[in-house]
Amino acid sequence: MLGPFLMGALTGAGFGVVLYKVGATRYSRVMGMLTLRDTKVMKFAFTAIGVASLLYGLAAALGLAEGWGVVPRVMPWLGAAHLVGGVLFGAGLGISGLCPGTCVAKAGGQGGDRKFATPAAMAGLVVGVLIYGAVKDWLLASGIIAANQKPLTLYGELGLPYAAAALGWGALFVLVALLVDRLTPEKAYEPARPRRGLLDHLRGEWSWVASGTVAGVLVVLATAQNGYLGFSGALLAATGWAAQLVGHPLELVPRINQDIAWRAALIVGVFPGAWLAHKISLPSRAAVDAPVTKVLDPVAIGRSFGAATMMAAGALIGGGCTTGAFIAAWPTMSLGSLAMAGTFFLVSMAVAGSRRVAQTLDLDAAQAVGDRAYD
Repeated sequence: MLGPFLMGALTGAGFGVVLYKVGATRYSRVMGMLTLRDTKVMKFAFTAIGVASLLYGLAAALGLAEGWGVVPRVMPWLGAAHLVGGVLFGAGLGISGLCPGTCVAKAGGQGGDRKFATPAAMAGLVVGVLIYGAVKDWLLASGIIAANQKPLTLYGELGLPYAAAALGWGALFVLVALLVDRLTPEKAYEPARPRRGLLDHLRGEWSWVASGTVAGVLVVLATAQNGYLGFSGALLAATGWAAQLVGHPLELVPRINQDIAWRAALIVGVFPGAWLAHKISLPSRAAVDAPVTKVLDPVAIGRSFGAATMMAAGALIGGGCTTGAFIAAWPTMSLGSLAMAGTFFLVSMAVAGSRRVAQTLDLDAAQAVGDRAYD
């Protein structure tokens, strides 16, 4: 049990470092992606999908996938649940600029300018799990969550071998990332001093190429550990484990075993990973010249809690979050994950866009805060 827990924690910590260093914990970066005004996180995600797909495809083409334990796990088709969950998750993402993984990473990295907003979001994630547990049977009985859950894939429906499809899919996403980089803007955050050597570049904010490559490798390494790099499932495992420890086990989570230990450790590890990244990072010029003062904002606390509750419930209903249904899932070409992630990105972009029209989202102000609150 200790071995899987440690491996899961190390994998989660690695991803926590990446999320922090690429700026995915910045509200301004995520909202910039959803409004197409700062596409760095989008390019990071596309690169991670491309790298993971290429690695899976190469392993399959060379006949090494089974021996190395890197046959990707395909998320099943859940029917209408992908749309219902996608709408809930997308609404929460468009409001908060967070997902389960970035929420924990933001707490570890001590980001943001609103006191207790991130802890409130973490509490909301747990409440979302409990809500899902309360409604899951009804969702199954009503047919919203499909009873016959088959691992349907795009390459399977097209009658293509996975190796060739994955290599083509991976190349496509790398090209899309390059195209997005050429056609769309990326906000630059100046470090406190010029970066000269390798250590300074490691301490500064990472490029989308480097961070996406590391994330793609971590996705494949999680598969090699017989795991799956998805933080909504990890959140469920961690909540179930905690519930068992306090004497109130959840029906959703079986008794603690090696798989549950690995999954629970995955999201637990994100916190120290992001914390370490924060501690060793090179601060921004704005953070040194005019450090942000955190303020107590009850509205922000309530908004974070509510959005995170929607996100957690939506992720579990629809079959994954931005990591589990997108970065780790799209290399498998799962039709369910394509439907889930496609839905929540469309909804989150619509929510963010409507907030800009209603003038409740000031991205310039958010970027100024992000520069001062995050290195």
